[in-house]
Amino acid sequence: MITQELMILALLLGCMAATVPVFMALFFAGLAGLVWLAGIDPMIVIEVLYRSMDKFALIVVLFFVLCGNIMTTGSIVAKLIKTANVLVGWLPGGLAIAGVLACGFFGAISGSTVATVVAIGGFMIPALMKHNYDEKFSVGIMTTAPILGIVIPPSISMILYAMVTNDPLEALFLTGFVPGALIIVAMSVYAYFYCKRRNFEVLPKPTLKQLLATLRESMWALLLPVLIFGGIYSGIFTANEAAVVACFYAFFVELFIHKDMQFKDVKKVVVASAVTSASLLVIVAGASVFGEILTFERIPDRIANTIIANIH
Repeated sequence: MITQELMILALLLGCMAATVPVFMALFFAGLAGLVWLAGIDPMIVIEVLYRSMDKFALIVVLFFVLCGNIMTTGSIVAKLIKTANVLVGWLPGGLAIAGVLACGFFGAISGSTVATVVAIGGFMIPALMKHNYDEKFSVGIMTTAPILGIVIPPSISMILYAMVTNDPLEALFLTGFVPGALIIVAMSVYAYFYCKRRNFEVLPKPTLKQLLATLRESMWALLLPVLIFGGIYSGIFTANEAAVVACFYAFFVELFIHKDMQFKDVKKVVVASAVTSASLLVIVAGASVFGEILTFERIPDRIANTIIANIH
């Protein structure tokens, strides 16, 4: 039995090594396990796929992806970066610290690491190099900081985890705030001392008038995470409803207040979000088939029991 399970694992890893798409690798490994190990009728896979998609919690993923794309298309991202620059850009390594803060701001709205890399990294890496920051440092910190998109709520990974484990989503969101803040502080301290030692260029210190003007300009963008988390934890709406409200708010701000998005851009944003969401859902469907064989064979329980039995 152990040999058969190892062969299923080898099939999964072999498919990934052969650059088979992740969802297909999970699906085929799970299907082989269900038919070969568990002796299940292959038709049961259809039910597993349907059950994995028939979950109301997936709405949160769809709308937070859409919200991130709205911000990237409009000017909310630029205003968040400008605010971060005004707050810390005048410190040694301030531009890098501003990038880390911007990743935190954006992650607290979009919940996606990929979106954070594209939106913040695509803007900040050229800006850092333009101000004579080291290329390796610039690329390194702006591809590491977007991990905050997973840690800081509303994390899409947390949403998918809550969907699979049936854990309360609001409770999972609460667990991300402290680790997210610690990551921001640790990366900012590192950037400060690294850049101070190398005398990298710093931005001029803003006056109080400039600071207030930037905060006033960015007010609508900064209110978005307040709207999301204030609504969730005050009980005004659920996490699902918060995602929908955030999208309507972002659309309204970009179309009628910032006026950096046109009505003709709405279709493009929605289609791009649908494609991104579909790719996530297909991976979830493939993982559900693989998860089914893990459940049938009680593999997680056996792994846990083995670990416990060998703890001295």
